[in-house]
Amino acid sequence: MRYRYPWFYVYPYEVRRPPAPANNIDTFIRSAKQAAGIFADAQLVLSRIAGSRELSRRILTAAEQSDKQTIRRLIKQMGVRHEVDTVFNPDGIYISLIGTQSRMILALRWSEDRNHFASIRL
Repeated sequence: MRYRYPWFYVYPYEVRRPPAPANNIDTFIRSAKQAAGIFADAQLVLSRIAGSRELSRRILTAAEQSDKQTIRRLIKQMGVRHEVDTVFNPDGIYISLIGTQSRMILALRWSEDRNHFASIRL
């Protein structure tokens, strides 16, 4: 009789995880306060884009030319106080407003032909 050895052997082991850091309520409150300021900037950006066809055209033209710096400059000229980052494709744009402890991302579409909008990686 022939004995077949197993192809593998599972060694018993323990998963050791470091303890989770203690949550700091003060950090959470500071983050929420900063997010409120970022939200004010987001409202400013949205109202300016919705209220100005010329500004919307300039942002769209810069995106067609892949001119990220011009888009950032146009958004900063609106009076945004936080750092701005943008990602765009032919279907839309993500505008990230970045603080030290929080971030807000605005997702706006400018095309309804295709659906590549959901596939933008941040």
